[in-house]
Order: sequence, then structure tokens, then C-alpha cells
Amino acid sequence: MYELKAGACEAGINPPEELFPFRKYENSFLEGCLDELKAKAIVLDNGETRFLILGMDVGETLNGEQKAEITKQYGFDYEHILTFNTHNHSAPFWGHVPAFRGVKPEDQSEREIAYEKTVMAGIHKAIKGAIASLRPARYGFGTGMSYINTNRDQLFEDGYWMQGQNYSGFSDKTLAVMKWEDYDGKLIAAFLNYCCHGTCAFTRRDTDGKIKTSPEFMGYACNYVQERYGGDPVIIWSSGAAGDQNPLFPSEGFPRKYEKDGYSESVDTPDGTQYMIQKHWGYQHGIDAIHVIESIQNLKERMKITTASTIVELEGQKAPEGADMQYNRLLVDNFLRGYRPDLFENGKRPEKKLVEMIPDGTVDLYMQLAILGDTAFVGEAAEPYCRIGAKCKEASPLKNTVIVTHTDGRKAGYILDDASADHKVFQSYGKVRPGNNDEKIVKGMLKMFDDALNQ
Repeated sequence: MYELKAGACEAGINPPEELFPFRKYENSFLEGCLDELKAKAIVLDNGETRFLILGMDVGETLNGEQKAEITKQYGFDYEHILTFNTHNHSAPFWGHVPAFRGVKPEDQSEREIAYEKTVMAGIHKAIKGAIASLRPARYGFGTGMSYINTNRDQLFEDGYWMQGQNYSGFSDKTLAVMKWEDYDGKLIAAFLNYCCHGTCAFTRRDTDGKIKTSPEFMGYACNYVQERYGGDPVIIWSSGAAGDQNPLFPSEGFPRKYEKDGYSESVDTPDGTQYMIQKHWGYQHGIDAIHVIESIQNLKERMKITTASTIVELEGQKAPEGADMQYNRLLVDNFLRGYRPDLFENGKRPEKKLVEMIPDGTVDLYMQLAILGDTAFVGEAAEPYCRIGAKCKEASPLKNTVIVTHTDGRKAGYILDDASADHKVFQSYGKVRPGNNDEKIVKGMLKMFDDALNQ
């Protein structure tokens, strides 16, 4: 009983050339492809339950309608799908329009609508291929360390928090891996999980002066591992609780020009630099992943699959009427001098007065739990701070617990941990009010364990 079969497949999801340019952020446009974006699927079947792990090298994940389409077409139960995006900042928008752009879904561009078809075609191809390749398998779980991330909430000398490189801030370096191999010892697939944003090359230009799509460091890490195992395995990367975690030397908050008036802005590196950095960290991360994969020796043949889900209500917030949130964002991330140089003429220094958000109802956080054998995968449709993820892992009844974020189209947005509630960074101006969130999320997770383990 519960004898495991596993299959895996990937498919390219690069935008067709005729769809460029894509608007990315503010005044920046994606103008071409550097390396391939992919949709990746791992299908598990224990004779009783079939489960899908679906990852994408993009910044948005499936909404409920798209997920329901997959359940109907391939026979998965809704809770037997763990889907997520890598939160890749070097990919075009598709399907879901981020709130910060102030655009309604029905007003999304024709390019985004067309690209959605490309992404969905790749997803279906990957799922079909994974199902077709199902074969007897064994699995194992392990963890190691990867030192390519850092806390990004940095307190500057003027008393304000900004996005930077806070090397002493809370940061989880754990790289969690589950692997599946066949009975000949050949690697079928590996699932990687790590706390970090994919922002190495966000809005930066390559050597030819163009901003390009790429799979970011996460995709390069997966490619590195895949190549080392002969090119056949499918390597999927997922983001842990990375709401306050950036790669070392990202495009945001590094390097900085430090001005004595407190407006210390990030400056551009030479064209092409950030594309080199993302590959460098990808290869380093890939090496770390291989060490973990090779350390997993005691493989199991049977995998019971149990799932549960819940909704956690968190305190909401909104901006006061008439607040200029665009100007506030320029203040928070110190973009003001670059966008409004007129405010600094003749030695002037604008007052750095930030908006005070006000309480506003509640925000639903969708959480799901998948216990795959001896390992728990806790999905959160949000961007929780790293310490929240660490508290969940510490409180989990299973030693092997992974926090997977960006798991559903019902996004709660950024969630600051209680200890960071006073950080006036851009993340603190989302839908969820900072403070009083840690315990609620941990309790929501434990409720799912109760539901799953008492089935």
C-alpha cells in the first residue's frame, strides 16, 4: 500500500518575440529573452492518491479558475495540487495584474493576455509529460545551507528603514530538498526550497542595453543541477518565507550612494553586471543543492499523502483618504531624488514624512498543507517575513517541514513578522497590517495538521 510512482516534465514558456516589449515596472520595459523560462511538473501517485507539484519561472501563480481547470482535465483533487511561482522579477506579467500597478484585471494589456496562453500551454504540456512518465520511485528529504541571501530591511543613520543589505538581520539559510529517483538510482526530480527573492537583474540592462527576461538565480541553479545529472531530471525551485530576504547584491538596494541628507539611493551597476550576478549566485546555489541531494541516502518506497487547507483572518489596513501612495513609495525606497530632482534644487531637502496607515477590516490568508510521506509542505498564498516561516517550522509536529509561498492567486501580499512591525519599508504598506500576525499564522498551520492527522 502507498507504493510510490513519480513522473516529471518541464516545458518552455518564453514569450514569443512579437509580444515584446512588456511593461515591467514604472518606466521600464522587457525587450527580449536572455534564457528560457519554464513550467515544471512533478506528479506523485501512491495507488490511492495522485498529487501534483507545479512550479513556474514567473512572478504570478494560478488563480482558482485555472487550478479548477487542471483538476477537471487531469483528475486531481483541488487540494492535491501544490502550485507556486518562483516570484521571478525578470519575467513578464501574465494572467494576474499586481495591485501596485493600479490596473484592473479586465484592463490588462493584449500582450499579457497573449502571454497567458503561452504559460498555460506550457503548464499543460508539463503536466501531461509528468503523468506519461510515471514510474516506480523512492524518495528522500534533506537540508543543507546556502549563503546567498540576506535580510533586506536596513536601518539607516537618519532613523528610517529602507531596502538594503542587512547582514545582521534575521535570515534563514536553510536549503530544503526532496528528491525522487527510480529503482536504478536515476534521479527523476528534485524539489528545492529557499528563502529569497529573485531580484538580481530586476529592471537592469544587459550589455546590449536591453532589459531581458531570464529565470533569475533560481532557474540557473535548477539548470546547473539538471545538467550535472545528465539533463534528464526536473529540478523545481520554490520560495520559502522571503518577504524580507534578497539575494546578495541584488538590483534593488545595492549599491547605494550615501548622501548626508538621508536620501541614500541605489545606483545602477554597469550594463550586464546584474545578469552576471544572477548566474553566479545560481551556480553557487546549484552546487549547494547538489550537496544536499547527494546527502539524502535513506530513501523510502511508500508515501502516504494527506492534505488540508484553511483560511486565516489577519488584520487589514488602508491608506487614509487623499494619501499620495506613489509619492510615499518614492520616499520609502529613496527613489525621490531620481524621480523628482526639482525637489532638491538649491540645497533643498524635502521632509521625509511617511503615510500612517489605518486599520481596515480583515485580510484572508489561504493556507494549505500537504503531508507527503515524512515531510510536510505548508503553502501560504502570501509573502511572509522570514521569521514567520521559521516559527512555523519550529512549531510543526513534523521534523521535516517546508514553507512554500506564492501558492495561490488569492494573494494576501506582504506579511511582516511581529518583531519587524515598526519597519517602515515598502512591504509595510500592503493589505495586511503589521503586528499580531505570527501567532495567528502558526495556529492556522497547526489547525491544518489537526485536520490532516485526524482524518
